[in-house]
Amino acid sequence: MPSFGRPFATDMLLVIPSIELRSGRCQRCIQGARGTESLYGALSEHPVELAQLFRRENFKCIHVTDIESFTGCFDEATLETVVEMQKSVDIPIEFVTFQNNADVYRQLLERGVYRVAVNVLAWTEPDAVRELLDEFSPSRVIFGCRAHNGDVDLGEGVGMVPDEEYIRHVHELGGRRLIYTEQDWEGNLTGEDVDTVIRIASLTPMRITTAGGIASPQDLWDLQSRLPKNVDSVVIGRALFENRFPCQAIWRAAEAKLEPDIHRVAHSIGQQSSISRL
Repeated sequence: MPSFGRPFATDMLLVIPSIELRSGRCQRCIQGARGTESLYGALSEHPVELAQLFRRENFKCIHVTDIESFTGCFDEATLETVVEMQKSVDIPIEFVTFQNNADVYRQLLERGVYRVAVNVLAWTEPDAVRELLDEFSPSRVIFGCRAHNGDVDLGEGVGMVPDEEYIRHVHELGGRRLIYTEQDWEGNLTGEDVDTVIRIASLTPMRITTAGGIASPQDLWDLQSRLPKNVDSVVIGRALFENRFPCQAIWRAAEAKLEPDIHRVAHSIGQQSSISRL
């Protein structure tokens, strides 16, 4: 995986880049050197190419979020995009969506998306989720937990549920991995509350991926030094797009040399671009 600072004394957290999709397009744009605006602007329009770029930067997994689903809107373009993203890379895509239809998750898995994160459906249709787990395995069907002040919002008809109750429930369903985030952390670069993560980890033997809030190598070091063993990975979005880690200067310099050729991408999303030489 990419080097994000000094080595740790224990196993390193796996860093997973985050891509947020709305109507099949990325919500964030990488901030490159002056003169490379068209390169990264084009990548934001073409998530498949952005996924390939992250792969060439040696990431081992990509976290993709269906932003519109958080408000109850579901866009077929986003689902099609994540399928194409998975086809384009040889690493797992983990897809987070608040879809409330088990058939949508099944179709995504059948079409090759490596991993889906179930949220509300785990509570409202537990039998359907058990079937997904049995059919595709707990490695491919995982669970999301988007909390706020210790509660998980499960939408109309359910309301707020204590996070410990939700976590116990998904583990009893057969869950083996949980993606945990606090809404207060999301996109604000204030760091994660390590004490909260430790509390969540103490509630379950499931493997845990944390998400949101990371702003710097120091935030990673703080997490690494205190977290229990079942917390093994962290999703980072905004900080990566803003190049807040030392290794990214090298990447951006290399990519800048390829900037004139990026216009090929804008005209042909499915064709291989010069980025493939990275």
